[in-house]
Amino acid sequence: MGDTIPGGIVAAAKNRLQVMKGLEDVEVSECESCSFEVTLNLAFIEGVWSRDGMPLKSKPNWRISTHGKKHSLVLSRVALGDSGLFSFQANGIQTEGRLSVTARDIHIVKELEDVDTMERQPVNFLCEVNQEDLDGRWYRDDCRIRPGDNIKTNHHGKTHTLFFKSVRPEHAGEIKFTAERVSSYASLTVKELPVQIVRPLRVKIAMYRHRGLLECQVSRPNAQVRWYKNRKELFPNRKYQLISQDVYRQLTIDNVCSSDEDTYMCDAGDDNTSCQLLVEEQAISIVRGMSSVEVMEPEPALFQVETSLKSGRPPRWTLNGEVLEPCSAVNIDRQGTVHSLCLTSTQSSMSGPVLFVAGKSRSTAQLKVKERHLEVAHPLEDMEAKEKSSVT
Repeated sequence: MGDTIPGGIVAAAKNRLQVMKGLEDVEVSECESCSFEVTLNLAFIEGVWSRDGMPLKSKPNWRISTHGKKHSLVLSRVALGDSGLFSFQANGIQTEGRLSVTARDIHIVKELEDVDTMERQPVNFLCEVNQEDLDGRWYRDDCRIRPGDNIKTNHHGKTHTLFFKSVRPEHAGEIKFTAERVSSYASLTVKELPVQIVRPLRVKIAMYRHRGLLECQVSRPNAQVRWYKNRKELFPNRKYQLISQDVYRQLTIDNVCSSDEDTYMCDAGDDNTSCQLLVEEQAISIVRGMSSVEVMEPEPALFQVETSLKSGRPPRWTLNGEVLEPCSAVNIDRQGTVHSLCLTSTQSSMSGPVLFVAGKSRSTAQLKVKERHLEVAHPLEDMEAKEKSSVT
């Protein structure tokens, strides 16, 4: 054939895939963008991109594209971890290039400042860095702070802010701002407002032998209070239960009796509130009322009343409007539902109305004491005497 080359061999040589422009090493700073490009001698060839031997696929910050003979891999906002050996393979050909990412200089320009404030005041923390495109995070005592209705975060250029609309004691602690490798710290101190009584105690009426409940509302959940009965402090026991639930403070009195009727106070240190507890008897009715009594002094006078229930507290007896107390001349007794009053030694001056009171029920009768009849205790006797002598 001499120097003549067959046409089939020439066609095969032209169709053999070759790299016209291979990958090159690239060096960029983090958060910058870069690209790798490969140019082949043939168009519409499918290739595979890989980094350190791991196949790559397109994602938001890594875009793979093909335009005719050109194959591209574009990386946006590269990070230090993106460094490595990148390669392109297609039909037996391969080209490689290394990506080197250098850390950019990041530092705090303006540090956070400590804040000491009162509860419910607005608070603002500000930190400034030297780069504009840094994402920052805020922490309190190493716990991530999440924005909400009361807490707002903002990023404008190089400035990052944390804002509390109304700071509370639980917000106090170490505040930290972090942006990639740099951090700034500050202390937040919150002084509590004096405790206030938001809703005071109110007069309470409790049924005898039932449970009585006194309740007030304070300004904050962690407020410590003390309960007093007529200036004597109360402590939890079988009789009293002291309950703290959120901002509510309660005192329960079990098995209420007449001795529990008194003035109670809830003392919160900076503020206090008081009220009266009234004890009400069960509905007691008079089954058999008193009858009027007429006696001759000094005979005894007996009055009796029968009620429908046993009275919890002692009934009240009065004579001529004066309350009677047990003594040698006054005998007060109770047998079940029968109540008795015995005036052991009567006088005419004691005549008047007798009143029995049990709860809201009452019974009235009249006492009439008649004076004793006048009698001759020692009659006259005949006397005999001498003239001019004395005689009695």
